[in-house]
Amino acid sequence: MEKSEAVETEELVEAMCEVLAALPDTVVRHLEREPNLGGRGRPDALVDISIRGHDFQLVVEAKKELFPRDIHHNIWQLQTYSESRQLAGEQVPMLLARAISKGARDILQTEQVGYFDSGGSLFLPSKTAFVLIDRATPKKSRRRLDSIFRGKRAQVLQAIIAAWPDWVSVKELAEKSGASPATTSETLTEMEKRDWLEVEGAGPAKLRRLKGRGPVLDEWSRIVANQKRPKLERYYVPASNSENLARRLDHACRETGAPYAVTAEAAAQAYAPYLTNISQLKCRIRKGRAQTEALRLLDARPVSEGWNLGIIDSPASQDVAIGEEISGICYAPCVQVYLDLLQGSGRSKEMADHLRAERLDA
Repeated sequence: MEKSEAVETEELVEAMCEVLAALPDTVVRHLEREPNLGGRGRPDALVDISIRGHDFQLVVEAKKELFPRDIHHNIWQLQTYSESRQLAGEQVPMLLARAISKGARDILQTEQVGYFDSGGSLFLPSKTAFVLIDRATPKKSRRRLDSIFRGKRAQVLQAIIAAWPDWVSVKELAEKSGASPATTSETLTEMEKRDWLEVEGAGPAKLRRLKGRGPVLDEWSRIVANQKRPKLERYYVPASNSENLARRLDHACRETGAPYAVTAEAAAQAYAPYLTNISQLKCRIRKGRAQTEALRLLDARPVSEGWNLGIIDSPASQDVAIGEEISGICYAPCVQVYLDLLQGSGRSKEMADHLRAERLDA
């Protein structure tokens, strides 16, 4: 059962006070809930604290989640509370939330507005005491924040990144991504919260485009860096080189009707050449009978060492996304190639940086 907003607010305020009280030379002197400051509206709490003999007051407002789009309004709201009544001493505006996105944290730190989340992360920018505690976001909240980078939503992200700098409608983006119009619309709403989109028009004619690829790629790469690498099924296929292997893979998959897309180093080399030689080929092939038949046609032999074909494990229900077809070979979208490289080893991260500079940041 979902907790009520009042209960969540109370729990967040109590948790913040506990973290504050545990700081060295810190005393939480008084907590007043929903104080009447004589103006319009009330903050959720006023907290009087002392750190190393310096007294100040926290003006607290709690939200369910915090994203960049709404931060400036939240800050204005806190300033309005403080101006409603002349409060004694220094006041520090504080925003509390179950989850705070990285973009929102960055803005709050720049604007010198304090924050606290359910994982125990705390930013307190007083003139007399500066506190920054950076803790991992709780798993449940992290899943909620990161859900935009998974499944069909990730396909929508890839499609709008590929479409930049063009304006796109929900209908166009749904067709490009293979996601439903409902999922596409939900994903775009989440992107708006993060302040990643420009918006034009309203209703069915509403158009959106990325303000830039950088912020999305930065956040996505941060998340990928903390994820477990997907399972890689390793095979040896008789082939003179990676180009010959790619042609054999294409022939086998077309013969058996198995959707496939080459990714990682071999794909990066096709999109933005960097290395002189690629000895291994990684790809995704739609799971099922067609994949099994394609591997049989390739005469692929499972091995633990000496492999030249790696199949990245993915859910059977997941579509294989194709970005471009170059010289008859199907390659994953540039963004997917970039993300796969970030989870690779050896010189793959160098290739990721090169690919991003040549194809994604351009």
